[in-house]
Amino acid sequence: MQSPNRWISLVFISMAISLVIIDGTIVNTIFPELIRELNLSSTEVQWVQESYILVFASLLLVWGSLADRVGRKRLLLIGVVIFILASVWAGLTDSAAELIAARVIQGVGGAMVLPTTLSLVNANFQGRERGIAFAVWGATIGGMVAVGPVLGGWLATDFSWRWAFMINLPLGILILAGLWIFVLESKSPQRAGGIDIVGAVLSVIMFATLVFGLIEGRIYGWWEVNPNRQFELFGLVWPETGLSPIPIALAISVSDNGAVCDLGKQAREGAEERSA
Repeated sequence: MQSPNRWISLVFISMAISLVIIDGTIVNTIFPELIRELNLSSTEVQWVQESYILVFASLLLVWGSLADRVGRKRLLLIGVVIFILASVWAGLTDSAAELIAARVIQGVGGAMVLPTTLSLVNANFQGRERGIAFAVWGATIGGMVAVGPVLGGWLATDFSWRWAFMINLPLGILILAGLWIFVLESKSPQRAGGIDIVGAVLSVIMFATLVFGLIEGRIYGWWEVNPNRQFELFGLVWPETGLSPIPIALAISVSDNGAVCDLGKQAREGAEERSA
């Protein structure tokens, strides 16, 4: 059943997707202030930006699948709450490591928001209205990609870089109230197949190793080990001579990409067999 408040709900759904899209680009113009205040290295600067996108892209499919079962509105509200809390953490931190961790958590919340907003638009609109609603949803994403750097530059210049993250608190509370009041719950509990946990894990590993290789290659050596920088993970130290960890990471990413493609092919074939 269509909600009588569906157009009002679309406003708040669009505002929710605006939050996560803006935060993908807003940091681009606050880096000078971040570097000055937190003494970020060039590698840390890259991780502040890429950690958000990495987690966001890796978890989209698994959260979208879970939302169809537990409720799209419910998962959207949870995602916005996680995103707000992580934004506040990012705005209050004085540590590069904590800022990167906060960006990772933002990515988790953002990955909950995007697929659920898409599904809610699809569920709440029909016919010609659905096309209009999807146009609004898509235009919001396109517009916010451009707004993010402008907003970040203004906040960093006239106020503080911290407001590039803290602004999500009042906006997020407003969005939560609107979603709670105007958006109807929807889900598809009869959807065939289970949640692809293996695919999600492989996707995270694929993106993580790819981003690690591209960012850290100049630090640890693209092929041979950099004798001045030794790679260490969970107490294990990479040998001082020989092959760098970077080509290993990139090879893992490529192999995981093949595994993800195979899983996707198997899922499609299984769906075709069930529908036959």
